[in-house]
Amino acid sequence: MICVFHTQDFGKVRAVARGVRSTKSKFRGQLDLLNLGELIYNEKANRELQSVREFDLIDNFDRIKANFNLFTYACYFSELVDAMESDGADNPDVFLLLTHTFRSLQKMTDLRLFARAFELQLLQISGYAPDFTRCGTCGRSFTVNDVNLHYYDQSGEIVCTSCSTPQLVSLSRGSCELMRRIQETNFDRLKRIRTSQRNQKEMRFVLSSLISFHTHRRLKSLEFLDLVEKDKW
Repeated sequence: MICVFHTQDFGKVRAVARGVRSTKSKFRGQLDLLNLGELIYNEKANRELQSVREFDLIDNFDRIKANFNLFTYACYFSELVDAMESDGADNPDVFLLLTHTFRSLQKMTDLRLFARAFELQLLQISGYAPDFTRCGTCGRSFTVNDVNLHYYDQSGEIVCTSCSTPQLVSLSRGSCELMRRIQETNFDRLKRIRTSQRNQKEMRFVLSSLISFHTHRRLKSLEFLDLVEKDKW
């Protein structure tokens, strides 16, 4: 079986675990989706697939797997990290964000807002987050007079009205400021944040566009998540 691991020290690792389907396999039940554990593998240079030697389970997040909604979001978070990160590019902050996300997910009530927080913080760590404080074209800092801003999906930038063109998507200053705030907020404090339907829809559009722009693909789990979230609008 071919597995994809996201590790703290070595980034994304693709490896083969042999004999998993055997009833006597030492990996039986250990290599399920979302499982957290200690991985030992044989690495060979210039080889795309490594070989798994040991995997000691730490947490299987069974409460997430037992809940349809939580599991849906967790699969999306995992696929998003997989799409954003390159093989072998170590980024410990991404690993820590993902594990913290799974542990926090079980305590969240507003899953849509939590998903936006994860997307924003992952984009920031990966260096892809836009500047929510100034125009991406002229560089001018936004002020209270900038009631309406605009999003350019071809560059992933937020621009002021003066730099806007008819092709750009309108974005309220409130949603822009909200994304900046959420990006800097600890997950435990998300419960204090209140959003309107307009905020949720605008954030959803901007972040989906940003993710598509940087990953160059449409995530399968995101398509399914769209159906889940539509029921909540």
